[in-house]
Amino acid sequence: MAVAVSVRPAAAAAPPKIHAVADISQEFTFYMDGRFHRQYLKDVAASTQNWGTLSKLDLDNVNLLVLVAGNPRIPYSAASIEHVKRFVEAGGTVLLMGNGADPMPPGQAVASAFDGRFTTTRARKPIAGVGELGGAEIVFNGGTVLGLGPDWTTLATDRDGRPVLGSRRFGKGNVILGARGLFGRKPDASDPINAAWITPMLVTRAETKTIDPSKRLRPIRAELKKNIGPLTLQFQEGTAPFADAIYAVYEEVRPHLVDITGVEPSPGMIKSMLILPTGGGGFSSGVLIAIGAWWGNYPEQRYPMVELIAHEAGHSWVLPHAEPLWNEPIATWLGIETGRRLGFPEADATIARQIAKARRRDPDLNKMDPLAEDAHRDVIWGKSYFVFEELERMHGPGAMAKYFQTKRRVLAPGRKGYSMDDAVAVWSIAVGEDLFPWFQSLAFDVDPSRTDLETP
Repeated sequence: MAVAVSVRPAAAAAPPKIHAVADISQEFTFYMDGRFHRQYLKDVAASTQNWGTLSKLDLDNVNLLVLVAGNPRIPYSAASIEHVKRFVEAGGTVLLMGNGADPMPPGQAVASAFDGRFTTTRARKPIAGVGELGGAEIVFNGGTVLGLGPDWTTLATDRDGRPVLGSRRFGKGNVILGARGLFGRKPDASDPINAAWITPMLVTRAETKTIDPSKRLRPIRAELKKNIGPLTLQFQEGTAPFADAIYAVYEEVRPHLVDITGVEPSPGMIKSMLILPTGGGGFSSGVLIAIGAWWGNYPEQRYPMVELIAHEAGHSWVLPHAEPLWNEPIATWLGIETGRRLGFPEADATIARQIAKARRRDPDLNKMDPLAEDAHRDVIWGKSYFVFEELERMHGPGAMAKYFQTKRRVLAPGRKGYSMDDAVAVWSIAVGEDLFPWFQSLAFDVDPSRTDLETP
């Protein structure tokens, strides 16, 4: 006999009481672009990122603001510091992570507004919790000790009893100042160190300000824009001084990319350029490219910026069919070749150095399969560069242009998947010669039977 069973629907998770914003307007890091949330806040808070000018950030429905000490090239403006102070006075909580240095990072001005400061004195392990953190296990990746005024409560000290973490009330809210080494640092968010006490420390303090959890948090974009030619240039007040010069590099680079590839960018691609407050590189979605404002010590040195912009823009030529092995190497090779055309000697040196690294592991470049799961980065990048250089020598100049032109021509719209077998087939069609034996002689595991493209 069948028995009816009544199933009570599971209770919906309570909406978070914490709305957090990680500020990446003063210094962009991939860690702050979502990784901090995944390590410390994913189960307790709704989080977003601020890409725009900090002083213009709407904090009405935010109760936790996460800041980094920043880079001297973009100081915290007086307006931004006052904005942060008002946020705390109204009940918000600020976490400021950083280390002292010479010159002192601009976050020092924020800390000073609350009678705290970074120092250049290195902390000495082990680190011990104090008060509410007494007895807590504390992992420390290094950093400097803090100077704290009389209204601060020390939460952790180094071996010599000097503070590395402190908290204080300010108005209705709270400020937490901590050495950077107390928090995770890997861009893939794989090191949530100290989460057992960091998460509750943030939650209990942030709850001094009530938020409306029904109002969804959204990313705050860089608010300043310029329509220049085919691109929309995006920036904020801190990155404004860099924007025009970086766009000028793009204008210099673009014609060379068209010439090297023999085609225009893929349809619908490269519509926007975002200026990032970092020297740590950039990224590309194909439609948008983001460029670190002082990558490679720009503007004092120009070649690294030329290579970076050509690399990130190059993805807009490669997509919508990403390369299977050398998606990053082929973009960088486009940057290097652009640098060659502009007369930078660093370009040839970069190619030679990477191929030499591959030869240290595979002297004749014919033993190690760069497609293997355990293939070393040096083998992948060095062999990729070697292939591009050899194909240009044997079937060029202009072999790369033949490849891009053929790829556009033979791949059907909406095609799903693009394998290394497909790529070798496209190269073969492009140069009019079956290149599978040559790639196989270089230990590439490729097979013409695994592609639907017909080779010569």
